[in-house]
Amino acid sequence: MNDRKTIYLATAFLILLIFYFLPQPTGLSYEGKMMLGILVFGAFLFISEALPLGMSGLLVMVIPPILGIFSPQVVFGFFGNEAVFFLIGAFMLAAGVQKSGLHKRIATYMLKAFGKSSKLYILGILVLAASLSFIISEHAVVALLLPIIGISLLNVEKGSNMGKAGMIALTYGATAGSVATLMGGARNPYTVAYLAENYGIHLSFLNWLIMALPVTLIMIPILWTLIITIHTPEKFIVPNMEMPGKIDSKEWIVIGILTFTFIILLTIHSWGIAVAVIIGAALLFVFGILSWKDIEKSMPWGIILLYGGAMTLGKGLQVTGASEWLASSIVGIIGTNPYLILLILLVITVLMTELMSHAAAVALMLPIATGMASVTGMSVLVVSMAIALAGGFGYALLMGTPGNIMTYSTGYFKHKDIMKTGVLADMIGIGVVFFMATVLWPLMGV
Repeated sequence: MNDRKTIYLATAFLILLIFYFLPQPTGLSYEGKMMLGILVFGAFLFISEALPLGMSGLLVMVIPPILGIFSPQVVFGFFGNEAVFFLIGAFMLAAGVQKSGLHKRIATYMLKAFGKSSKLYILGILVLAASLSFIISEHAVVALLLPIIGISLLNVEKGSNMGKAGMIALTYGATAGSVATLMGGARNPYTVAYLAENYGIHLSFLNWLIMALPVTLIMIPILWTLIITIHTPEKFIVPNMEMPGKIDSKEWIVIGILTFTFIILLTIHSWGIAVAVIIGAALLFVFGILSWKDIEKSMPWGIILLYGGAMTLGKGLQVTGASEWLASSIVGIIGTNPYLILLILLVITVLMTELMSHAAAVALMLPIATGMASVTGMSVLVVSMAIALAGGFGYALLMGTPGNIMTYSTGYFKHKDIMKTGVLADMIGIGVVFFMATVLWPLMGV
């Protein structure tokens, strides 16, 4: 650990110490005061990256038992939540797609279909990345597609608008698509688990899809328009990409398993969200698509460990009354206008996603947002979904998503290039989610 990170870590623990010695605010218990301290402690760790994300999550888990807020049994019991096993199963399914090479076949055919003009090609990259992020986490989609898109842009000069537009479209497409299903990112199943654990609200895979898919469908044409307007691509001839041969048995097996898994997720709601993906993942081993070594290499354990810390934080803020106390304090300052409150929450969430992991940002914001919903009479479900969807953005800064950094590393665009489109994309995205929460979802009966 370097000196800078040591200072950050020491500062994080100093924050906890300050909260410990602070006078107890009126209307807030000792446990509630310390959970607010853990909230600030966790936020500082996530932003500063003083420790790996998973380790920060574990620290957030073990501090409440030390302070007497939760017993160790309760804290570590959060890993028994079905959303943890949904994440594990989803990562295994994604590994199966990668191992079979199915993503390469899909990418080649889709890019060829959109190769009539440079602007259509940019749309093709957006649609391709968004589609794959329905079943694979967004950063994994960018990692899988980067070599393929890179080959197609091989003859494009670094710094050209075509290169800028192509690479920005890749990361933007994955980001926009990741909000549509529970498989797109860890923040999605976390939100489902948070609502079930704290409010008894149970969302199925289909419920999420119906509420979230419109955001992706609205954002894709908006992002395309932004990219081709700000970085208008030069004329581009799609190189002759080698077409995949005849689809092999492994690809057919993966297609069959994915289809089977989605049918169960969409129809048998009594099984919850984890059973289907675990069965699907098991079938990948039964048919020899995956070995355990594949999982050891590809499983992002840091995200799984972060989840435990996120659940501890959310539950602790809720049961100690800290989230409602904080919400009441904020409402006392800004008033009770639900539209203004929702807008402020969305703006803060998007700003946080530009500075830290999306899952961490949602984990920090959900307890505050649902507390404000309870205080003002807003729908907890609507506010939670809005936070989760806004927490999937991160279009402007390189640190906004791993995909932004990966595409930037190719040298096709500079930081200022993605900021030109990203600031507008974030602002429009906030407007889209606000419209969903205040107009479309109420019309849908949510």
